[in-house]
Amino acid sequence: MWMIVNRICTFIILVILMTVNAADEESFNETSLKFVAILHRHGQRTPLEFYEFDPYKDVNKYWPIGLGQLTARGKLQLYELGKTFKERYKSFISNYSAKSVRVSSSDADRCHMSVAALLAGLFPPQGDEVWNKELLWQPIPIHSEPSNEDKILGLTAYCPRYIQERNKAIKEIADNETVSEKALYKYFSENLGEIVEKFVDIEYLYHTLSIEEQHGLTLPPWTKMVHPHKTKEKTALHQASLAWNKILKRFRGGPVLKEILGQFKEKSEGHNEDKKLLLYSAHDTTIVSVLRALEFNNLLVPDFGASLIFELQQLNDEYFVKIFYLENASQTQPNELQIPDCLTPCPLDTLLNITEYVRSVDWDEQCKIV
Repeated sequence: MWMIVNRICTFIILVILMTVNAADEESFNETSLKFVAILHRHGQRTPLEFYEFDPYKDVNKYWPIGLGQLTARGKLQLYELGKTFKERYKSFISNYSAKSVRVSSSDADRCHMSVAALLAGLFPPQGDEVWNKELLWQPIPIHSEPSNEDKILGLTAYCPRYIQERNKAIKEIADNETVSEKALYKYFSENLGEIVEKFVDIEYLYHTLSIEEQHGLTLPPWTKMVHPHKTKEKTALHQASLAWNKILKRFRGGPVLKEILGQFKEKSEGHNEDKKLLLYSAHDTTIVSVLRALEFNNLLVPDFGASLIFELQQLNDEYFVKIFYLENASQTQPNELQIPDCLTPCPLDTLLNITEYVRSVDWDEQCKIV
């Protein structure tokens, strides 16, 4: 008898939980969405650098568009990504308006071109927006800072304190590497034609070899021993080292979170009523640094078109933040991330509290060496 009662009670509890969860999901829909911020990586590019023995380092022969430039495939990837966002937010923001949308980019050609392609997929002209019937595209302003002044996306502004702390992190990581890892560097040195002593010496290699392979070029036999598993592992370690500890997270991921969550806070207080979408075109290292600033500390190398999506949603009088991740430009349904130390969905005030340290970055003052 007690077993029957127990089963009935268990069934009732499960029904209640399912109903509550369904109600929660129903509550957080397009009508509750108030603001979106998207940070994405650019599309496929040509290599940035080569190793000494690289058989494909003849730029004129193999990479005529230049180094670090967006490829035709990269343009298509970001155009398709724009269509993905158009479908996801079609009821929230259907057309471009300077009042509702702001687009920012790292001052790199590939980032500017990537977000331009994304915007072509996201906001094709409609009605009165059509200015050329033979070209269903509209120009949309893209804002950026010069590289030497970029303190948010490219993070290429000069910061002595950051350099000092990063060097400490690199030494800490390198000192803890095993004997077998150091033997691996000897293998790299012999085959690259250059001295490799630690992980940062080969941080570019995974990208270079992967891009060459994607372009149909046959990689040298020696690469089979280390690529993609070892090269990706060391590249991921390099990217993590950019925001390895609290201080580095404040400089690297803090500025982006400061801007996005600051805008969300203003929205929740009744300001910026027309603003709906912030778009940031940047790099894999930017995405990793923001994830680490949020305490997502798993090692990863974001693929071309990978995107972090921040959504501000309102339920009754409370504001919540959901964060999603698209692994690449081909994925159409993003994965929701469980924000560390916060409920799902995460109350905005809670997220502001747990990110207060990294958001409190004062670049000009804190970049001074102490």
